[in-house]
Amino acid sequence: MIEIDLKEIPQSSGVYLFKGEKGEVLYVGKAKDLRARLSSYVKGPVLNPKVRVLLEHAKSVEYFLTQTEKEALLLEATLIKKYRPKYNILLRDDKNYPMLRISLKEEYPALQIVRKRRKGDGALYFGPFTSSRALKEILRLLSKTFPLRKCSLAEMRRRNTPCVYFQIGKCLGPCFRKVPKEEYDKLVSGVISFFQGRGYELLEGMKREMEELAERLEFERAAFLRDRIRDLEAILEKQAVVLSEPLDLDLWEYSEENEKLFVIVLFVRHGHLYGYQTFKVKSYFGSDEVPLKNILLQFYLEGKIVPPEIFVPTLWKDLQDYESILRDLAGGEISIKSSEGLEEVSYLREIAVKNLKNFIESDRRREKPWYDGLSEELMKLLKLNVEPRIIEAIDLSQYYGQARVGALVAFFEGEPDKSRYRLYKIKTEGKDDLSMLYEVLSRRIRRGLEEASLPDLLLIDGGKGHLETALRVLEDFGVTDIAVRSVAKNENREPEKVYFPGRKNPLLLPRYKEVFHFIGRIMEEAHRFAQSFAEKALKKESFAGILDEIPGVGKKRKEILLKHFSSLEDLKKASLEKIAGLPGFNLKVAKAIKEKLEGALESSPS
Repeated sequence: MIEIDLKEIPQSSGVYLFKGEKGEVLYVGKAKDLRARLSSYVKGPVLNPKVRVLLEHAKSVEYFLTQTEKEALLLEATLIKKYRPKYNILLRDDKNYPMLRISLKEEYPALQIVRKRRKGDGALYFGPFTSSRALKEILRLLSKTFPLRKCSLAEMRRRNTPCVYFQIGKCLGPCFRKVPKEEYDKLVSGVISFFQGRGYELLEGMKREMEELAERLEFERAAFLRDRIRDLEAILEKQAVVLSEPLDLDLWEYSEENEKLFVIVLFVRHGHLYGYQTFKVKSYFGSDEVPLKNILLQFYLEGKIVPPEIFVPTLWKDLQDYESILRDLAGGEISIKSSEGLEEVSYLREIAVKNLKNFIESDRRREKPWYDGLSEELMKLLKLNVEPRIIEAIDLSQYYGQARVGALVAFFEGEPDKSRYRLYKIKTEGKDDLSMLYEVLSRRIRRGLEEASLPDLLLIDGGKGHLETALRVLEDFGVTDIAVRSVAKNENREPEKVYFPGRKNPLLLPRYKEVFHFIGRIMEEAHRFAQSFAEKALKKESFAGILDEIPGVGKKRKEILLKHFSSLEDLKKASLEKIAGLPGFNLKVAKAIKEKLEGALESSPS
């Protein structure tokens, strides 16, 4: 049991850290009076079994003094995020769902998909959206109704010719021509109105405008507006209205079962339910009467949108400090309210409780106690400081020495987590594995830092040189809390050796059966994913290369063909009329393409 000299501890607000034998942080806590709080651990019998286990493993305590309880609360949340202590409540599901951003400071604003809100940038944010696919579909449909620019500011400055989006009517083309500011601003206002829940008001206004255009015999503009109205009506039919007023709020519910904490948060924006997010966390310590309050800060400190109202099932004593921190994050008034017995959110609570129960049932069905034992074995063999719940692996591929790609796969608690899979097309000139690895890992770490979504363990396909390259990337980015190991394979593509930082000889894996098969499964998945991407990339490069050889097919026509056809085979099957009917094409160009393809397909790789 740890011994604490209470005389040395100040009677001040602050944060304390229990540390283990190797100096690792086991638990982070805050206190209004540090001496009084720490005395509760060493005076009298410890009744809570979880606290008893913590004190048995703790070898020292460190503390930081703060001016106020609010500062202590914020520092506690920051240190938990940094050290991910074993005995704190941690958010395991750290997905950052996509949001939409539109900067009104730009002359011609554009919609951007982002995963983190930048504080004080003056932009409008909408979301979060829990389905990336659904969000992209909404944007695809909206681009017909509101043809805002698609290119970046840098591309816009360089471009002086129309792009594909302009040719197909999905952009007004402010990059190469003068678009009346009034006309463009009307589109921007329409987009904002749509995402602020005023879609039906917007629809009625568009119908009135269409009728006025028809009365003035401006039939072409009226027809354009008619098509936009149809698209908007199709989108609005899919929206779920859950509140009678256009309010922005998040509603939280939680349930504790078998020392686990299950949490759900519903996102309501302008009275519409945008979606929800669920979490399963291990309630190791459970010393708080309301564990949800720790979850709230971790969640919103990651750059999530903080709505004006947050509903929770139970309030707590120091609520004002939490509201103050969230107010600083949001830059506006924030109120945390109890949802208990409130008629205005009763329907939302029903939705939350129903989905939370379904989440808990799904967890019971898929629970894998086998991973707990394997996780301990991984920690022991690979000399890890934290339990590897999230493991990522990187593999590189050069298909036929041409298509150079990188692939990243992720496993969460022993199973593939395909939402975290990523593909990288290599941009650097160097063709050796180490330069490719440096680029891929740099891009992964940079995005991970922006989104606060880094793994516990990173596996690299390769040997000692690959490990040293990976360590150099982490050093360049100042990242110290990710464990990296490189895995060398034998001639049968089985993992044979694992290289450690600071260790001369690698670990031979085959003698450790479970770990051997598990790492083999991860590395094989990374190899499969990389190879599949490389094959597709090579086919696309071959497709693009053949198009470059066709007379009359320049850069713009090439972009249109690549957009409309997925492969050479797909293009060959298309009729002359279909090709000739594409924007900027004619029958002569279509015939030249068909003639070229007859010979090209016989020699292209399958």
